[in-house]
Amino acid sequence: MKRFEEYDVVRVTRLLTPHRQVDGTEGVMRPPEVGDLGTVVHILHDAGGNWKYMVECVDRGGMTVWLCDFDHQELEVQP
Repeated sequence: MKRFEEYDVVRVTRLLTPHRQVDGTEGVMRPPEVGDLGTVVHILHDAGGNWKYMVECVDRGGMTVWLCDFDHQELEVQP
């Protein structure tokens, strides 16, 4: 499985963890949904050695809708 790179644009394809910690801009922030697009902003390893990705989704005004971690299986890279 090829890992994603920082600044890759990805689409959320599934939510293995439906309730997760989410950061974002007050008044705009919401949890991620299947189909959302975001940008990989940081690459992490979890304790089990699995790749994790911090992804940010912004609205048209540049406000952060959500910023949270995903497993590789939850995302697909967009062309």
